[in-house]
Amino acid sequence: MPTNSKINPSPALIVRADAKMSECVQMMNENRIGSILVVSDQGQPDLIGIFTERDLLIKFEAIVSQRLWEGSIREVMTSPVKTVDISQMDQIADFMLTHNFRHVPVTVSEGGQGRQILAGVVSMRDLFKVFVKDQAGSSSWLSRSSHREGMQPSPPRGAVSIFSKDPNFSLFLKKMFNDFALGNASLIDFSKMATLSAEILILDLDGLEVAIWSQYLKKLNQDEAVKSVVIVFDPSRQSPGIGGVLEKIGQSEKFSIFRKPIDIFSFFDRMNSLSLGKSQP
Repeated sequence: MPTNSKINPSPALIVRADAKMSECVQMMNENRIGSILVVSDQGQPDLIGIFTERDLLIKFEAIVSQRLWEGSIREVMTSPVKTVDISQMDQIADFMLTHNFRHVPVTVSEGGQGRQILAGVVSMRDLFKVFVKDQAGSSSWLSRSSHREGMQPSPPRGAVSIFSKDPNFSLFLKKMFNDFALGNASLIDFSKMATLSAEILILDLDGLEVAIWSQYLKKLNQDEAVKSVVIVFDPSRQSPGIGGVLEKIGQSEKFSIFRKPIDIFSFFDRMNSLSLGKSQP
C-alpha cells in the first residue's frame, strides 16, 4: 500500500498464535525475512505479538533448555507489540530508532469502526534501502559500491572493525555494512590489540572501564594503521565529566563521537565521508 512517505511497508508473514515455533522460523528462513507477525488463534485475527531474529537470539538459551522449539510461537513472541499507523509513515524512522526497533508492523484504520487492519511491516532493512536510494546520485561510498546488472558490489578499500559488548548492536552494524556493501566489516576482541588493525574502527565504550578504554584511545591515537576511530557511548552510563572529555576527543580529526540512541543515517553519512577521505584516485 503506497504512502506519501519514501518508506513503504513490505508484505508481512502472519501466523496464528498456536503455530509451532520451529515452523515459523523455517518460514522466516525460506522467505529471507527477519520477523513474523502473530495474530490471535481464536475469534478475530487481531495482532497480539511479533517474533523476530532478535527474539531468537536473545531467547535461544531458554528455547533450548525449556524445549520450546516445538511449542507454540505464543511462548516466545514479543507482546504487546507497538504499531505505527500508515498515516504516520513519515515518522517511522525516528520511531524505530528511538525505541531501538528493527521491525514495526504498520496498520490502517478501518473507517468508522476503530479497528486496525495490518498493512504490512517496516524493517530496518527497508530504511536502509531508502537511504541507499537517496544517496545513489551522489559521489558517495554508497554510489561507488553500486554495481552493474549481473555484477556483485565491490566493498570499499578500507576494512571496518566493530567492537561492542552488546552482541545485538555489533551484529546489527556488521549486517548493515555487509548487506549493503558499505565495507568489509568484522567483529573484534577489544582485549587483543593485535585485532585493532582496521583502517576504520567502531568502538562501543559501554560496559568497559574508563581506565581501560582511555589507555586504548591513547594508543589508537598514535597508531598510524588505524585511520579513523568512531566512538559510540550511552550518556546515561557515563558521568557528565566523561561525556565532556569524549566530546573534546571528537573534535580531533581521527575520532568521531556518537551518542546513543544513534541517528543511523547520520552515522552512515559519517562513515561515507571517512571512506571518501581514504579513496585512491
